[in-house]
Amino acid sequence: MAKKMSQSRHWAYISETGTTIGMHILIFAYQIGGPWLFKIFLFPVVGFYFLLRSDSRKASREYLVRVRKKTSSLPPVSWRLSFAHFWNFSLAIIDKFSIWIDKLSPDDVIIHNIELIDELVSRGQGGIFAISHLGNFEVLSALSEHHKGVKLTVLHHTKHAEKFNRVLKKYIMESNVELLQVTDLDVSLAMTLSEKIDRGEFIAIASDRVPLNNSKATVTCDFLGGMAEFPKGAYILAYILASPILMLICIKERNSHNVYIESLSESGKVPKAQRSSFISVTAQIFATRLEYYVCKAPLQWFNFYDFWYRDIDMDE
Repeated sequence: MAKKMSQSRHWAYISETGTTIGMHILIFAYQIGGPWLFKIFLFPVVGFYFLLRSDSRKASREYLVRVRKKTSSLPPVSWRLSFAHFWNFSLAIIDKFSIWIDKLSPDDVIIHNIELIDELVSRGQGGIFAISHLGNFEVLSALSEHHKGVKLTVLHHTKHAEKFNRVLKKYIMESNVELLQVTDLDVSLAMTLSEKIDRGEFIAIASDRVPLNNSKATVTCDFLGGMAEFPKGAYILAYILASPILMLICIKERNSHNVYIESLSESGKVPKAQRSSFISVTAQIFATRLEYYVCKAPLQWFNFYDFWYRDIDMDE
């Protein structure tokens, strides 16, 4: 039976837990003691959040049940596995601090299929990156280290994490990556992004979270055995800007960050009559490939909200 996501369950309305002072303390712990001291401070914070947020626990369990039906790499779903999911999210926060505060070393990043970007850069052409909340998309900053001339703008929504982002901005080092706050795609924003693409720059937009207050801006895709809503934003931008669109996945494997690049469409030049089909087909390709990478790193997909709009049997 289909179910509609209420505003209170939308990811953008999941409020932050914690205080600005607490976040400064965690960053101070990281600066004086590195990741290990940070982990000691962070463990009770994660435990508190895990106990407090029953909605996030439920979302984690539903997701893990779905993944386990697709791969044998996961043990039976339990509260321990769900806590491990939360703990991996905290480890991603540590990596986030490491990337923005200490600067990520190119030696820590392995970029797969970089030739797809090399080709665009050699032609002076920009593009759209469809990214996800699998792993750490902050690793995209490594692309500007690989190509000194590459400029990247990441479109993001920060309503649900205003305190975290406000604190982090105080520590961020100079970067070739611009973070652009956005709620809706309007004409003014489209013109700004068009100018960036014309200059050979790249636009990254999360393609696994539904937009705020705009149910028409989603497309239904098959994902992990159920029907889920995915945003149209990246694909609409691709045909508005007549731009190629690539999928970028950033996951941590062993001690290295791995960036996987795949082409979703070599050109966004689509006849008007075919645009609806272009969106549906390209979004499903994204969802299918996201499922593949999620099964490679199941504890690194960080969408702790009701992602599927259809009920499933949660019993194993």
